[in-house]
Amino acid sequence: MLKTGLCRRAAATTTITSTVPSNLLTEDGRPFAMVAREVRMMQQNMAGLVSNSNNAVLNHIAKYVFSVSGKMLRPTLVAMMAHALLPPHVSEQIRAESIGSIDEISSGAIRPFLRLGEITELLHTATLVHDDVMDNSNTRRGQPTVHCLYDAKRAVLAGDFLLARASIWIAALGNSRVVLLMSTALEDLAAGEMMQMDGCFDIESYEQKSYCKTASLIANSLASTAVLAGLPNTAYEEAAAKFGKHLGIAFQIVDDCLDITGDDKNLGKPKMADMAEGIATLPVLLAAREETRVYEAVRRRFKNPGDTEMCMEAVERHGCVAEALEHAGEHCRRGVEALHALHTSPARDCLEAAMGLILTRQV
Repeated sequence: MLKTGLCRRAAATTTITSTVPSNLLTEDGRPFAMVAREVRMMQQNMAGLVSNSNNAVLNHIAKYVFSVSGKMLRPTLVAMMAHALLPPHVSEQIRAESIGSIDEISSGAIRPFLRLGEITELLHTATLVHDDVMDNSNTRRGQPTVHCLYDAKRAVLAGDFLLARASIWIAALGNSRVVLLMSTALEDLAAGEMMQMDGCFDIESYEQKSYCKTASLIANSLASTAVLAGLPNTAYEEAAAKFGKHLGIAFQIVDDCLDITGDDKNLGKPKMADMAEGIATLPVLLAAREETRVYEAVRRRFKNPGDTEMCMEAVERHGCVAEALEHAGEHCRRGVEALHALHTSPARDCLEAAMGLILTRQV
């Protein structure tokens, strides 16, 4: 029943991707083909950004965490936003030319944007190393987590090292506005994790936590993309940030729904993992508005026997997964609306299509 609701909502969002020209789609239909070359280069560069730490353990951990690449969603969004913000003829010219060397950071080239994308993935990976320690997770991307490979103390230090190295590369971009934006994202990441530890017991605090923990990094990296594009109108920076904010929150909501409706194999983690950690996701919070006993279970972090089962029954009874996906759909709508501040282009169409893929969780 719950899974059917997710599939129904996914089917309702497929029209979002229909505006993407077929020549801009990958073989499996994803709207990322136009930046596939850039994404491959960023993947290849990741390990090089964190090499030569003068410590053998840190060098090994840095190499280890990038030995299996993630989905590269955040760098992909940065690359697509760069093409969407640049004049169409400049975007076409960049796509036709060689990208250049890893250390070439010159005005008007694509490299500054790709370095920003790499930094964003580096920051994201650092938070995953820390998250795995806090959640006591044993696997990540199909391999043992760093704290299982070594220990918790070394894993924390390794995450700190990745954050520090990312900060160096941020400074190397030479733009004080970008430093401020990305530093804000770092601050929000820590605040969001603390909010989650303290507990979010209502929808307002949940959305604030989701912004800080998930959406802020996307929003600020896309705003930084607008800054690097050198556009005089701050409206573009604001539009990029709004798009990233709403995409990030929608991503988190869908993740919450999949924690309930998904399967262990596709999720890469056990179902109900959030509730096992005492974390109330949006479907559960929506059910808590309907039933006092669910709210009480949320407040005690599902510690009483039968709390999880009782809450899941309430979620199904009130259709809270479908309602949560409606919330995600509203964020997607607002994100697409923010894109209208940008000139019409194939890249903008791809960003709009990315919203649809967030809802159907194909990214």
